[in-house]
Parts: sequence; structure tokens; C-alpha cells
Amino acid sequence: MATDTRDAAPRAKQPARAGSRRRMTPLRFYREVVAELRKVNYPGRTELITYVVVVLVFVSVMTAIVASLDFGLTKLVLQVFG
Repeated sequence: MATDTRDAAPRAKQPARAGSRRRMTPLRFYREVVAELRKVNYPGRTELITYVVVVLVFVSVMTAIVASLDFGLTKLVLQVFG
């Protein structure tokens, strides 16, 4: 017995956006962008320095891991097929 799944699940309707028929003016867009940017919580100087150090250490460690794996696998392949 086959199951017909074409119309089994009703489709969810897209929520209607207010004013979706009119385009936003560039001035209104700019004002909304500025308003959103004012809500952003920017990190302070010490937080920024901490984040930069964490990223640099992480990237350095990952680079060392990938480089050592590359070096080790290259040596292994050269010994096997050398």
C-alpha cells in the first residue's frame, strides 16, 4: 500500500510583512542602519586585546598542528613509496 505524500502536509504561509509592497527609501534605510549600530555593544580596549591574543594563539596552534601533520605524512609517503 503506497502512501501519497503530495498534499499530506499543509504548507506554512509566509507571514505578511507590513509595507512589503513599497520600497524603502535610502534615507530611511540609512537611519535604520545607524539606529541598529547604536545598539551594538562594542568591546573595550582590554577585551579587544584579549580577543586578539586568543585568536593569534589559536591560529598559531592550528598552523603548527597542520604543518606537523603535513611534514609527518610527507615523510611517511616518501618512506612507503620512496
